[in-house]
Amino acid sequence: MGAVLALAACTSTPVAKVSPPPSTSPPPSSPSISPSPEYPPYYIESLRALPRTPGKIELGQQVGTGSGFTRFEMTWTSQGKTMTGTIAIPAGTGPFPVVIANHGYLPASEFTPGVDMWKYGDPLSSHGFISIAPSYPGYGGSDSLNPPYPQIIGQVVADYDLVSSLASIPQADPARVAMIGHSNGGGVALLMSVIDPRVKVYVLFAPVSSDMADNYRAFWHRSTSSNSVFPSPEANPDLYAHISPRNYFTSSTAPMLFLQGTADAEIPAAWTNASILALQQRGATADVTWYPGATHAFYYATLAAANGRAEAWIRKYLG
Repeated sequence: MGAVLALAACTSTPVAKVSPPPSTSPPPSSPSISPSPEYPPYYIESLRALPRTPGKIELGQQVGTGSGFTRFEMTWTSQGKTMTGTIAIPAGTGPFPVVIANHGYLPASEFTPGVDMWKYGDPLSSHGFISIAPSYPGYGGSDSLNPPYPQIIGQVVADYDLVSSLASIPQADPARVAMIGHSNGGGVALLMSVIDPRVKVYVLFAPVSSDMADNYRAFWHRSTSSNSVFPSPEANPDLYAHISPRNYFTSSTAPMLFLQGTADAEIPAAWTNASILALQQRGATADVTWYPGATHAFYYATLAAANGRAEAWIRKYLG
């Protein structure tokens, strides 16, 4: 599932690895912070101040099984609204580490609960992880949030409250939480990485840009989603400074692995390289694996190789 709208074919050349620049290079610019700001609720500063309200994850009917795990429907509460999703729980008592898998963009009318889970979550559940595929606000029976956040921000808020509710799952270890995201789901994960330190490690499959102005120009301005209510970056650059994860990366940002195909026609390699470079400039741990000839979606041997790389990365940093 791709980004909001497809881009023209990528002309940027992937690199095998991005190295930090010399220490004399300045870090990416950060938004100016006034002494007593009153930020809109969708600014990163406001999202960081959200309360960590413990909730309860309720399991619904069983909807499938796999190698060593059982999949259920699930609900939790975000901002007083009911969110839905799918959860796969390994056999046994645990405690098991948790992986939250954020799916790529598709219209709500085309959404099926658990989409992308079989690709990225099930292989981990087969190896002893609880995997959760949240349905975004307005998707798969999930309520819309109030206030009505821009779409990608609402997805982050729902994930944030999901993390706050993980302790209600008896088999879960809420101290060992990882996050995976594909395309737009990678953008959700990038935002989470500068908001919620409870997520300890990230794997991003061909994510959108960590500079939200890129995403506006490529996708949002042609979208019918609530993201389209944003003004252009030229009209309000300060807004984009305050919602772009790139401006908030620090040395304490959780380790982040990028996985992308060299033939990806939706996400330019330059975006991925810029995100990695920004992370490394700030002292964060970041790496990338490029898959020759792979497109925006991951299938077959490429998917198996990427999932193996993802699991190794998560285990390395999750413990």
